[in-house]
Amino acid sequence: MKNVLVAVDGSEASLKAARQAGDLARGFHARLTVLHVVAPVIIPSDAPWAPMDEIHAAELQRGQSIAQEVQRQLLPLESRELVKVGPAAETIVEVAASLPADLVVVGSTGKGAVKRLLLGSVADRVMHLTELPVLVVR
Repeated sequence: MKNVLVAVDGSEASLKAARQAGDLARGFHARLTVLHVVAPVIIPSDAPWAPMDEIHAAELQRGQSIAQEVQRQLLPLESRELVKVGPAAETIVEVAASLPADLVVVGSTGKGAVKRLLLGSVADRVMHLTELPVLVVR
Protein backbone atom coordinates (compact mmCIF):
# COMPACT_ATOMS: atom_id res chain seq x y z
CA MET A 1 0.00 0.00 0.00
CA LYS A 2 1.52 3.30 -1.13
CA ASN A 3 -1.33 5.85 -1.14
CA VAL A 4 -4.18 6.29 1.31
CA LEU A 5 -6.92 8.86 0.67
CA VAL A 6 -9.08 10.14 3.52
CA ALA A 7 -12.04 12.44 2.97
CA VAL A 8 -12.75 14.94 5.74
CA ASP A 9 -15.54 17.43 6.29
CA GLY A 10 -14.75 18.60 9.81
CA SER A 11 -17.28 16.27 11.46
CA GLU A 12 -16.24 14.07 14.36
CA ALA A 13 -16.81 10.99 12.16
CA SER A 14 -14.42 12.29 9.50
CA LEU A 15 -11.80 13.24 12.09
CA LYS A 16 -11.99 9.72 13.50
CA ALA A 17 -11.57 8.39 9.95
CA ALA A 18 -8.52 10.63 9.48
CA ARG A 19 -6.90 9.28 12.64
CA GLN A 20 -7.54 5.70 11.47
CA ALA A 21 -6.20 6.51 7.99
CA GLY A 22 -3.12 8.07 9.57
CA ASP A 23 -2.47 4.94 11.62
CA LEU A 24 -2.80 2.76 8.52
CA ALA A 25 -0.56 5.02 6.45
CA ARG A 26 2.10 4.97 9.18
CA GLY A 27 1.90 1.20 9.46
CA PHE A 28 2.35 0.72 5.72
CA HIS A 29 4.78 3.65 5.27
CA ALA A 30 2.25 5.03 2.79
CA ARG A 31 1.53 8.58 1.75
CA LEU A 32 -1.70 10.06 3.11
CA THR A 33 -3.82 12.50 1.13
CA VAL A 34 -6.36 14.49 3.13
CA LEU A 35 -9.24 15.60 0.89
CA HIS A 36 -11.99 18.10 1.61
CA VAL A 37 -14.73 18.46 -0.99
CA VAL A 38 -16.59 21.74 -1.25
CA ALA A 39 -20.09 21.38 -2.61
CA PRO A 40 -20.87 23.70 -5.51
CA VAL A 41 -22.83 26.74 -4.34
CA ILE A 42 -26.19 26.95 -6.07
CA ILE A 43 -28.19 30.14 -5.66
CA PRO A 44 -31.52 30.67 -7.42
CA SER A 45 -31.33 33.01 -10.40
CA ASP A 46 -33.80 35.38 -8.75
CA ALA A 47 -31.19 36.17 -6.07
CA PRO A 48 -28.79 38.39 -8.03
CA TRP A 49 -27.74 40.13 -4.83
CA ALA A 50 -25.93 37.04 -3.52
CA PRO A 51 -22.15 37.58 -3.33
CA MET A 52 -21.30 34.31 -5.13
CA ASP A 53 -17.57 34.98 -5.40
CA GLU A 54 -17.32 35.73 -1.68
CA ILE A 55 -19.38 32.69 -0.71
CA HIS A 56 -17.29 30.43 -2.93
CA ALA A 57 -14.00 31.87 -1.65
CA ALA A 58 -15.13 31.48 1.97
CA GLU A 59 -16.09 27.83 1.42
CA LEU A 60 -12.75 27.08 -0.25
CA GLN A 61 -10.90 28.75 2.64
CA ARG A 62 -12.95 26.79 5.18
CA GLY A 63 -12.15 23.55 3.35
CA GLN A 64 -8.45 24.41 3.24
CA SER A 65 -8.48 25.14 6.98
CA ILE A 66 -10.17 21.82 7.77
CA ALA A 67 -7.73 19.82 5.62
CA GLN A 68 -4.69 21.66 7.02
CA GLU A 69 -5.84 21.14 10.61
CA VAL A 70 -6.32 17.43 10.05
CA GLN A 71 -2.92 17.21 8.37
CA ARG A 72 -1.33 19.12 11.28
CA GLN A 73 -2.86 16.66 13.79
CA LEU A 74 -1.36 13.74 11.89
CA LEU A 75 2.22 15.05 11.81
CA PRO A 76 4.93 13.82 11.36
CA LEU A 77 3.21 11.56 8.84
CA GLU A 78 4.01 12.30 5.19
CA SER A 79 0.78 13.78 3.91
CA ARG A 80 -0.71 16.43 1.68
CA GLU A 81 -4.03 18.17 1.58
CA LEU A 82 -6.36 18.78 -1.33
CA VAL A 83 -9.52 20.85 -1.63
CA LYS A 84 -11.77 20.15 -4.59
CA VAL A 85 -15.16 21.48 -5.68
CA GLY A 86 -17.89 19.09 -6.75
CA PRO A 87 -20.37 16.50 -5.55
CA ALA A 88 -18.77 14.79 -2.56
CA ALA A 89 -18.84 11.09 -3.42
CA GLU A 90 -18.08 11.53 -7.10
CA THR A 91 -15.18 13.87 -6.36
CA ILE A 92 -13.71 11.51 -3.76
CA VAL A 93 -13.80 8.67 -6.29
CA GLU A 94 -12.23 10.84 -9.02
CA VAL A 95 -9.38 11.93 -6.74
CA ALA A 96 -8.83 8.34 -5.56
CA ALA A 97 -8.51 7.17 -9.16
CA SER A 98 -6.17 10.01 -10.12
CA LEU A 99 -3.68 9.43 -7.26
CA PRO A 100 -4.06 6.37 -7.60
CA ALA A 101 -5.13 5.47 -4.07
CA ASP A 102 -4.77 1.98 -2.70
CA LEU A 103 -7.39 2.65 -0.02
CA VAL A 104 -10.14 5.22 0.47
CA VAL A 105 -11.13 6.05 4.06
CA VAL A 106 -14.36 7.87 4.90
CA GLY A 107 -16.25 8.55 8.08
CA SER A 108 -19.86 7.65 8.68
CA THR A 109 -22.25 9.10 11.21
CA GLY A 110 -24.12 5.81 11.35
CA LYS A 111 -27.47 7.03 10.06
CA GLY A 112 -30.29 4.51 10.11
CA ALA A 113 -31.62 2.95 6.91
CA VAL A 114 -34.50 5.45 6.54
CA LYS A 115 -32.32 8.54 6.98
CA ARG A 116 -29.74 7.08 4.61
CA LEU A 117 -32.45 6.46 2.03
CA LEU A 118 -33.89 9.97 2.34
CA LEU A 119 -30.70 11.96 2.84
CA GLY A 120 -28.15 9.75 1.14
CA SER A 121 -24.76 8.78 2.46
CA VAL A 122 -21.45 9.84 1.00
CA ALA A 123 -19.84 6.67 2.39
CA ASP A 124 -22.46 4.45 0.74
CA ARG A 125 -22.15 6.29 -2.56
CA VAL A 126 -18.34 6.08 -2.55
CA MET A 127 -18.52 2.32 -1.95
CA HIS A 128 -20.85 1.92 -4.93
CA LEU A 129 -18.89 4.18 -7.29
CA THR A 130 -15.41 2.72 -6.92
CA GLU A 131 -13.76 -0.67 -7.18
CA LEU A 132 -11.04 0.44 -4.77
CA PRO A 133 -11.11 -0.82 -1.19
CA VAL A 134 -13.10 1.56 1.03
CA LEU A 135 -12.80 1.68 4.81
CA VAL A 136 -15.83 3.24 6.50
CA VAL A 137 -15.04 4.40 10.03
CA ARG A 138 -17.87 4.93 12.52
